[in-house]
Amino acid sequence: MEERTGNLFIKGEKIFLREVDFTDVNEQYLRWMNDREINQYLESRFFPQSLEKLEAFVRSMKESKQHVFLAIIDNLANEHIGNIKLGPIDWIHRRAEIGFLIGNKSYWGKGYATEAIRLVVQYAFDTLNVHKVTAGCYSTNVGSVKAMEKVGFMQEGVLKEHCFCNGRYVDIIRFGIIKSEP
Repeated sequence: MEERTGNLFIKGEKIFLREVDFTDVNEQYLRWMNDREINQYLESRFFPQSLEKLEAFVRSMKESKQHVFLAIIDNLANEHIGNIKLGPIDWIHRRAEIGFLIGNKSYWGKGYATEAIRLVVQYAFDTLNVHKVTAGCYSTNVGSVKAMEKVGFMQEGVLKEHCFCNGRYVDIIRFGIIKSEP
């Protein structure tokens, strides 16, 4: 993990992660957040998004001491393909939640989310001294379930019929990974 120009910069094999900047709040990002296929598992899907709302969200993430909000950038194309968020971070209990989005559909199913999760978990453990990272995802979100499992997250529980998605109630799977686990 490296620091570059004072901003967080984490380099992986296929991607690098850097802080989301206001220049990332553009028409492409807005399309992702209003695309029903891309945002079908996000709670923000229930509300139309605007550039102003996205700017306010990015501002709140930048000002927060409990969140790390990063852009996922393809190393070869130098293209912003999604975002990953670590937070809220509970500094007392040393745990944090993650959430992520691969907005560019051409990158789906190719391991980019898995690498982003792995990099953020490593950063949380090694740099922030977090003890546990957790996540939740819809049971119907097969790609996210696979990515979590590939990184080493363990299923800790299921919230039965917890969210309404695509016309029916679906389960939420809760995942966790502890620093001492592989």
